[in-house]
Amino acid sequence: MSYIDDLIEHGTNFQVRRGDGSASFSPASGRDEDIEAFQGVVRELRRNEGDGYAIHIDHKLSDRGGNLVDLVVVTIDRR
Repeated sequence: MSYIDDLIEHGTNFQVRRGDGSASFSPASGRDEDIEAFQGVVRELRRNEGDGYAIHIDHKLSDRGGNLVDLVVVTIDRR
């Protein structure tokens, strides 16, 4: 099982939508605590990029400082 499959199946504290060849990840809610917790998911997605997926978009919040990411879209490698 690739990292991305494991994250989708077993991850917590975020929302995921999987489409045909892609997946999008976002915080569980717009609350500050959930956005902060989601940054760990973002770091792991970046660290494991290449293990079955590539990051297509990582969107930074424009209304908050600190380069907080609120959306990551990945393209999933076809096997």
